[in-house]
Amino acid sequence: MAKLKSELNQFVSLTEKDYLTLLEDHMTLKALKIAGIENLPMYKSLVSIINDGRIEIHIKPIKQKYR
Repeated sequence: MAKLKSELNQFVSLTEKDYLTLLEDHMTLKALKIAGIENLPMYKSLVSIINDGRIEIHIKPIKQKYR
């Protein structure tokens, strides 16, 4: 579960399952970079979209109890 980031609290709480998923995704991305994915047009377009700054990512909870 994630908590809203405020000016006083600079941390986001994660469940153990979410943390392990984040860790697994990070290791997968590192392995793909070693394999040469950074040279592919798909990866370059993804990086340009993220670095553009006009895109905002908003996450809504799936379960009602996390509202």
